[in-house]
Amino acid sequence: QACGTPSGVPNGLSQYIVGGSIANTDAWPWQISLEYNGRHICGGTLIRNTAGNLVVVTAAHCVDGSLGNANNLRVKVGEMRLSQNVGQRMAVAEVRKHRSYNSATINNDIAILTFTTQPTEGSNVMPACMPSRDHGVNELSYVTGWGTTSEGGSTTDRLMEVSKPILADSACSSYLGTSYKSATMLCAGFAEGGADACQGDSGGPLVAQRNGIWELAGVVSWGYGCARPELPGVYADTWNFVSWIQANWS
Repeated sequence: QACGTPSGVPNGLSQYIVGGSIANTDAWPWQISLEYNGRHICGGTLIRNTAGNLVVVTAAHCVDGSLGNANNLRVKVGEMRLSQNVGQRMAVAEVRKHRSYNSATINNDIAILTFTTQPTEGSNVMPACMPSRDHGVNELSYVTGWGTTSEGGSTTDRLMEVSKPILADSACSSYLGTSYKSATMLCAGFAEGGADACQGDSGGPLVAQRNGIWELAGVVSWGYGCARPELPGVYADTWNFVSWIQANWS
């Protein structure tokens, strides 16, 4: 069953989300919009479990506290423009937040959502693949979302993408200090800033193409501001959570 092989391609514009470009149709078919009471609050990523069913990986902070009430959540799949409502809006059966998630340190910032009924797959609905290996240093990655296109700005109606390198843990620690936990996090960005996820992109995918297949390398988690120099964005490191995901995705 297919994953990580979309019919669309990235824009590939490195026109230095923030510093990003409008995504091409069907390039990121695993991107979902998580809605709380009908309002976009976070992104997320479709993946496929061993039974062949789609589930969503998102950030734990997106479904923390009252936000984790499945009855108030909907997952919108197959959408490029939030205002168009051409995608499928799916009910959430269960919210599974990492039990070691810490809202103070934002550690273990990962959660899984299951569907009450399965979305229909097509060119605009396809899961990303689970990571087959740990990320490489300076590996090119893409982050996508409908978050603000400038720090403190308003969210965007159109899905945006931006490319940036995944940095070495040592670089992340030197930029971010003790808040950065290399066992559960990764960071990505340019030393000069200018490309980043921002408010509203939380929970969304950081993907890397490996052997022609797009894998979920990270989950948008936190950062100091957006696209600031020497403050790379931080992601839950999916590779470190593979066993947790597999234990919670059925």
